[in-house]
Amino acid sequence: NSLYDLAAGLADSSQIINLRDHHRSHADIIEFSNRRFYGGKLRVATPYDRLKRPRGQEAGVTWQNVTGHTTRPNQGGAQNEIEARALVDALFDLLVTRHYEGSVGVVTPFRAQKQLIDTIIAQMPTIEELRLRRELLVETVHRFQGDERDVMFFSPVISEGVTPGALG
Repeated sequence: NSLYDLAAGLADSSQIINLRDHHRSHADIIEFSNRRFYGGKLRVATPYDRLKRPRGQEAGVTWQNVTGHTTRPNQGGAQNEIEARALVDALFDLLVTRHYEGSVGVVTPFRAQKQLIDTIIAQMPTIEELRLRRELLVETVHRFQGDERDVMFFSPVISEGVTPGALG
């Protein structure tokens, strides 16, 4: 049971307010969560006309499979250097090669991966120069929560070598 389930069991049903309008994702992206966790009750209210899509690309989720190795540095959870470099290469393609002009976010569950991605970006002046203009934000899931960008990258870090604790 979730903390919500526990609290809902203690509260009077008239005191429970369900937030039903969702403003942050395309319907194709939020649909799974809507069905699985909200019983299909979410109303997608994302202002699609304000989203800046990369030219020639449909809205939705694109998966790029990256083989790598998960390692555990002394601090910050887990990281996958091969995945971090592939992600920064994808950022370079989007921002520099294709001249994308919308806002961009990168989110990862692990602080060590966030720090590694930031380090790699800092070594690439062409991306670093665009960081402010493209509102490029690299953060952990917890720190990014509540923010939004036109294009999002997700770096799960999970690969060969992942420990059960990191996977959980």
